[in-house]
Amino acid sequence: MDHPPALSNHPTLERLSEPESRHVFMGIYNNFLLTAGDSRQKSLLVCAASRGEGATTAAIGLALTVAGVQSWPVLLIDGNFANPQVGKTFEAPDLHGLGDLIAGTTDVKSIIQATTVPHLWIMGTGVAPLDHVSTLEPPYFKNLVEELSADYRLIIIDGPAINRFPESVLYAVQVDRVFLVVHAGVTRVQVMSTALTRLTVAGCDQVDLILNRRVFPIPPWIYKRL
Repeated sequence: MDHPPALSNHPTLERLSEPESRHVFMGIYNNFLLTAGDSRQKSLLVCAASRGEGATTAAIGLALTVAGVQSWPVLLIDGNFANPQVGKTFEAPDLHGLGDLIAGTTDVKSIIQATTVPHLWIMGTGVAPLDHVSTLEPPYFKNLVEELSADYRLIIIDGPAINRFPESVLYAVQVDRVFLVVHAGVTRVQVMSTALTRLTVAGCDQVDLILNRRVFPIPPWIYKRL
């Protein structure tokens, strides 16, 4: 945790830092706390059925929000080897990351990078070995999360599209909570049903949905008065 901070003026970070965005993610985080009960939930996966539904944005927004309201360290892991975006968003080098850890070519501490956001660290994807999918099978990732939780109170994983890649299903059964992002008005029922079935068959029986890009037919301020 002694690496130089990752500097970024990325438009995604600027948008997610706006009060309206923070309010939305604060609501998601509060719901996460309320439904966790007395148990300490140390890890959560954010993913979607298909690519382009906003899972990475949701993962980053949630990480920024939690780091902003808590005084303990948060770790955001980019687990999307097909389309890594976390490092790009923070404009941080992604030469080494989770993939290198899986390959056994580096250790945990050397691939975690600090950001300019207090209490927030990131881990990129790095370069994954050809057999990384089989390596991620239980209990490998669960053991990794347990190891990391000694230094990070909450670990958020940004996973790839469930219906196209296998990694998110593997992550889902080894973390404490799963958030599935749904693009409002775009994601088809069959597509979502397929993703949920894959998670259920793998052994993940509880999934929280995040409705992204909801369009209000009337102004939102009117809804607040209803």
